[in-house]
Amino acid sequence: MVSGQHLLVVDGLAETKEVLKAVFEPRGLNVDRIRGHDDRRRDSRANLVVLHEDASQIEVNRWQHLPRVVIGSARLTVPNSGECRLREPFQYPELIQAIESLLDQS
Repeated sequence: MVSGQHLLVVDGLAETKEVLKAVFEPRGLNVDRIRGHDDRRRDSRANLVVLHEDASQIEVNRWQHLPRVVIGSARLTVPNSGECRLREPFQYPELIQAIESLLDQS
């Protein structure tokens, strides 16, 4: 994992962001969260995205070029080889493992 990378949680629970911050920020990864169409300046720095939402409220394909973890039933029109999917309900250890796997690939 490269220090200074950014992980973006989109529409996830606040606790998801807090768990990921506790795990990854000591390793040098910045963790941020946006909801819906929040500040796009923050999402432009992302190296990896965790999409945790219902997909009807957000343009999920704007992160098509980034590795991503998709939680739930988001319908993505552009497939991405750097993608992990998790079903609801998910467990944090499996989310952390998926993120680590994608970071190792990049």
